[in-house]
Amino acid sequence: MTQSLLIYDGSNSVFRSAADAVSRRLSGVKLIPWQSDAVQRFLDAQFDDRPFAFILVDGDSVYVGADTVEQVLERQQVNQAVVDFVTRTYPSAAGPFGRVVHGDAPADIHDTFALTAAAREHLDPLRQSYDIPVETE
Repeated sequence: MTQSLLIYDGSNSVFRSAADAVSRRLSGVKLIPWQSDAVQRFLDAQFDDRPFAFILVDGDSVYVGADTVEQVLERQQVNQAVVDFVTRTYPSAAGPFGRVVHGDAPADIHDTFALTAAAREHLDPLRQSYDIPVETE
């Protein structure tokens, strides 16, 4: 079985801390910051664009936005009512939240896509070692 990849915003210490916490709870998932050059090459190959989004690559599927949130919560065995609520509200909350926290809204993409052959070629470098820089103050 191949390792799943979770692409998150690594530019913000809150998200780096959250990614670190998620990585301790999810086995078989490697976290990689969206800002990495390897992620940018993967996004170009998968989407012909570089959407700023929360993304999970698992097997032959690429989950984006609310679909990623749903997958992550289900893997953490969160109560289904909570998963449903968060998944339902994520699309409308992500934009305003992103503008406040990131200074820009994430891409309004909430779907699951088949992994393209071109994007598959970029996965091996992403599966190499990455550290999640967590700054404590």
